[in-house]
Amino acid sequence: LLLNDLLVVLVPRIDHTRAVNFFIRTNHLSLVKPYLKHIQQNDNKTVNEALNQLLIDEGDFEGLRESIDKYKNFDNIQLAQTLEKNELIEFRRIAAYLYKGNNRWSHSVELCKKDKLFKDAMEYAAESKNPETAAELLAYFLEIENKECFAACLFTCYDLLQPD
Repeated sequence: LLLNDLLVVLVPRIDHTRAVNFFIRTNHLSLVKPYLKHIQQNDNKTVNEALNQLLIDEGDFEGLRESIDKYKNFDNIQLAQTLEKNELIEFRRIAAYLYKGNNRWSHSVELCKKDKLFKDAMEYAAESKNPETAAELLAYFLEIENKECFAACLFTCYDLLQPD
């Protein structure tokens, strides 16, 4: 599409926030995806949020994870809340990752438990350095009678546990 080529040539002269808002308003954001990817290196909040939403709409969780890791200027909590309600488990996994990045450890672990992402839950509990979070996860594994995960969690969160 020649529109993307034109936008890329005009990059130094365009107000990217205004251009993105225009394409959002006209509901033609998907037409300028190559342009968005090109200017995302500027780490503009509006561009990042628009591209992230476009990736969610397309179901591209790998592209979204890459975008989140490379570019930090966006509303993390808002994106996590949006992803938490998504039907695809990989998007909910990214939501847990975003909560972890914002030190909302218990919310992250709860989301992982809900989706049965036990490995992620153990990693996040260990990274939290919070003995209560680790103890709650261990109690959960006992409650659901998952002995393998209980043992793995004991090993992963060993430093956080109180001796009896």
